[in-house]
Amino acid sequence: MKNTIQKYFSLILITKLLLFSTAFAQNLDYTKSVVATLCSDEFAGRGYVENGAQKAAIFIAEAYKKAGLQSFTPNYIQDFGYPAVAFPFDLLVQVDGNALEAGVDYIVGSGCPKLSGIFDLVYADSVTLDNPTIFSKFEKSSFYKSMIVLDELKNKKLKHPERLEKILKNGYNCRGLIFANQKKLTWSVSTEWDKAPTLYVLGDKIKSTHKRIKIDIQPELRAHQAENIIGFIKGSHYPDSFIVISAHYDHLGKLGKNAYFRGANDNASGVAMMLDMMQYYKENKPRYSIAFIAFAGEEAGLFGSYYYTQNPLFPLNQISVLINLDLMGTGDEGMMVVNGEIFRDEFIEISLLNSENNLLPEIKARGKAANSDHYYFSENGVKAFFFYLMGKYNFYHDVGDTPEALTYSKYNEAFQIIKLYINQNME
Repeated sequence: MKNTIQKYFSLILITKLLLFSTAFAQNLDYTKSVVATLCSDEFAGRGYVENGAQKAAIFIAEAYKKAGLQSFTPNYIQDFGYPAVAFPFDLLVQVDGNALEAGVDYIVGSGCPKLSGIFDLVYADSVTLDNPTIFSKFEKSSFYKSMIVLDELKNKKLKHPERLEKILKNGYNCRGLIFANQKKLTWSVSTEWDKAPTLYVLGDKIKSTHKRIKIDIQPELRAHQAENIIGFIKGSHYPDSFIVISAHYDHLGKLGKNAYFRGANDNASGVAMMLDMMQYYKENKPRYSIAFIAFAGEEAGLFGSYYYTQNPLFPLNQISVLINLDLMGTGDEGMMVVNGEIFRDEFIEISLLNSENNLLPEIKARGKAANSDHYYFSENGVKAFFFYLMGKYNFYHDVGDTPEALTYSKYNEAFQIIKLYINQNME
């Protein structure tokens, strides 16, 4: 896969990046351009089809190169790998002859195995599971040619939850499960096959009056070659002490040919702010060295940051503080500091800087959480924070998380508070 990386350095991505070469610190136009590029069709959701993640890695590496960052490795690349289930082929789901649209009307389980055929729809709601007569008939049925449809809204208060549990474990050997009446379609990444094919269907796209479903799903379990992208600016006074600014660039990719999970807020916005910070510190020479790490594999299980902490390119004890940026596209409700309850003095410092400069409406603290790439650093003794912005944004791990949906309502203010905190740590 390294040959693929080298190949793409000569492609049009480099030309695109030239548009950004004159950007400077806290440049919202630059940030929006980076987000738009990372979310474009060419990057295929920065996931596991069409080399989407690799193209994003190259784009970031070229940004480092344009800015003149120093590198610990050739082309800023740290290689590693992990398995991932990918959906490169067209999906077909038809209910009584009516086609459903992937990502809009339904999603499949992130580890959904292959499934192809026409199947009967068998419905299991609270009445089915709690009525002795109906359940007895249900339990005696053969489900080999059937998909069991579960209405989650009706299955919340059951007299016999063990019956639902048996269905969820596919104890009746059906061909798959369908969760109907979903209010939202939220996808993820899997590194292994699920036990049974699973569909999640929005609203009333499947009703009790529907009889049959035609399905063709052909996923692949791939050995995914991934790349952390690491560059640094050498400090003027303390070159052996590092401040690290990180963000994950991977997202979910595509579900079939047409359903793009673009990941604008999660986490093209964090990558864009990291690159914006890079521009600032190239123009304002830092006293400490500043490393910029773009992690892969966050959505699949923090693989990139875990690999880095086990294979650091400079000693972890040389890191003064790590700031991980994720979900940086809003901010009208303030900012959350994960690990703020662990490092209380530092959180108070951040809060004071914010109030003194009248920037964000609120800064909140959370405790330890394995919810982004800061986690394995703090578990290895590094003072590490995860900053994310809070605001009115309804899209997460779905097809609606697009550049057009972002508000950037407090992006500039968030940039300022993070910059102030970093600069204060270098005094």
